Amino acid sequence: VLRHIRFPLMKSSELVDSVQTLDIMVEDVLCRQYLLEAFNYQILPFRQHEMQSPRTAVRSDALHSCVAVLDNFVYLVGGQQLQYRSGEGAVDVSYRYDPHLNRWLRIQAMQESRIQFQLNVLRGMVYATGGRNRSGSLASVER
Repeated sequence: VLRHIRFPLMKSSELVDSVQTLDIMVEDVLCRQYLLEAFNYQILPFRQHEMQSPRTAVRSDALHSCVAVLDNFVYLVGGQQLQYRSGEGAVDVSYRYDPHLNRWLRIQAMQESRIQFQLNVLRGMVYATGGRNRSGSLASVER
């Protein structure tokens, strides 16, 4: 059972103050091992890509989306909801991240839901090219 426990993303201080103080985390060998793994993951952010496991996987209905950068803004566009494996999960949503404000803004959606498409920047514009959705393959471009 303990192998399948996944804690939400916590700060190191929360691990120390809230989790480490639980009796089971001190008494159970496997729990101590997981706690150490969580500590290491938190204190070594630039090595987290090397520490990926089922316990570090994103656990949400998040989207697999395409990303592009234009004028220091990050654009997250379209994609597929994780619970779907085919074009039926394609979405048309678009977001822009402003690093100055540390805020995501939902912007105008694409005209077509898309997965497995290209998102590129050309001459100051973001283009979504090709892909597919529940209707099949797309031979279109959106700006």
